[in-house]
Amino acid sequence: MKAKVILMLILIGIFILFVVQNIEVVNIHFLFFSFPISLVLLLFIILAVGIIVGMMLPGILSSKKKTTEVINK
Repeated sequence: MKAKVILMLILIGIFILFVVQNIEVVNIHFLFFSFPISLVLLLFIILAVGIIVGMMLPGILSSKKKTTEVINK
């Protein structure tokens, strides 16, 4: 457990260093929309979406596994 916390802190530190070095404004093109956004903000949005998906995925996979076990019995 302690190794996992240390690894997470190291990864967060690397992410913060990466964000600090990429502060310019970029244009985002999505479908028919185009808008400027700070690269820092974009990176934090992508990180937040990744964390949310990462937290939801084990629950979704375990519920599918339980459903499969019930069907097989």
